[in-house]
Amino acid sequence: MLGRKAVHTLGIVVTSAALAFAAMPLQAESACKGLEKKGCGNKGTCAWVDAYTRKDGVKVSGHCRTKSAKKETKK
Repeated sequence: MLGRKAVHTLGIVVTSAALAFAAMPLQAESACKGLEKKGCGNKGTCAWVDAYTRKDGVKVSGHCRTKSAKKETKK
């Protein structure tokens, strides 16, 4: 049977692993994050989004983001 300290340590390890896996998609999409407009356009996988105001009135600054994958259509 595991002691309290071992169970606590195991819980920390499992939680850390879960957080690491949860952050993976964010890391994969960060190649475009923080790029200026000119640098964003030079990368084929990135697209620039101009500044806009959402329906709720929040202003969103222009930013670089990863291009979405195009879905292939069947003929």
